[in-house]
Amino acid sequence: MTESPWIAPGEQGFLVGETLYLRPLEQGDAKYPGAWHFASYPINRQRAEELLTKELPKEAESHTRRLVACRRSDDTPVGAVKYEVQGWRTAFVQLRADPRLRPEGAAIRAEMLRIVVPWLSEESHNMVVWAELDAPAPAVIAAVEGLGMRPAARLREAIWRDGARHDQWVYELPHPGWVEKLGDPGPGIERAGEPPAATPAVRRVSLADPGSPVPEGALLVGERVALRMSEPDDWKRISRLARRETETFFDRGRWLGSPLDGLHWVKESVKQVPPKEVLLSVIQRETGELIGEVLLLHVDMFHRTAETGSMIYVPELRGQGIGSEAKLLLLEFAFDLLGLHMVRSFVWGPNTRSQAALRKQGYRDAGRLHWDSTAGAEFVDVVMFDLLSSEWRQRVNRAEELG
Repeated sequence: MTESPWIAPGEQGFLVGETLYLRPLEQGDAKYPGAWHFASYPINRQRAEELLTKELPKEAESHTRRLVACRRSDDTPVGAVKYEVQGWRTAFVQLRADPRLRPEGAAIRAEMLRIVVPWLSEESHNMVVWAELDAPAPAVIAAVEGLGMRPAARLREAIWRDGARHDQWVYELPHPGWVEKLGDPGPGIERAGEPPAATPAVRRVSLADPGSPVPEGALLVGERVALRMSEPDDWKRISRLARRETETFFDRGRWLGSPLDGLHWVKESVKQVPPKEVLLSVIQRETGELIGEVLLLHVDMFHRTAETGSMIYVPELRGQGIGSEAKLLLLEFAFDLLGLHMVRSFVWGPNTRSQAALRKQGYRDAGRLHWDSTAGAEFVDVVMFDLLSSEWRQRVNRAEELG
């Protein structure tokens, strides 16, 4: 008799649907990486075993878990749920169906949602449950709507599938107890989304012949600032500047960054090929000193998307257009040099100044995640934005036509 690779074959536990059940990862899952490996590129069994024994256990430290979806009829893995619980208060869910089972993919995702969302909301008492849906099929939309979930955000053309671009949706389910206490926040965005706001034409701010001074290693040079790759020693200055911060209006107030943490972050980021993060230092041309950072996070070179971020660390240099120049250089880097198709950004709800800056740069309101954060004694939203490369180029070309 052949020994089963599973710890408890036939024991389906309590997360059970009509045809599927969910269980934790096991060593035997190395044979089925297509079901649980959340990546566009396939891996072999040896790499799957390394992930299961060495890397994936670290996810638990960040309160991230994976549950394998198995067929009730024969225990075969066919997909997975990855969920992250933030602050023991909210849960963010991602889904995967084994690409080899493409005709069944929508049905697998829909059933996984019907199993896991009620569990995370009702039994686990999460204030809000969000589900990230990549190019959702009608069966998946029907499943989330049947659960009472509503659209929170839409990131346009974020997914490359079957030779075409598709939108990525986030649906949310506020806990009914919190709705009773705080009121119904409503959908984060209407189904059809909102058209991009009219924005003025803007030139590329990089200079083909910038003259001197040009910081060593500069990738793009503007009139007042230049961007170069971050160096480990940059964090010695960033740590000093953070101690001098006078502005308190951040989502978690002022922070104190350790140069040791920064050293590790920079060293690890440059090891990744293709990169998952691109860290660029903002250098003031006049002084040659580091004054800020611009970032591309969660870079996905398959779907050609990333999250943007920026920070000027010298308070007296804010409000002078220097941050906007650095951010426009970052967009040139993202769209012209890396060839990204879409970038997104997340802003703390009360930070209306940063939201206005993004709209001025051409970003579109993509929705909001309700009750994601706090401000004082209140729960506040996180506002999402997106920007397509085609929209950015249209603005640049319009500026060039205007002369």
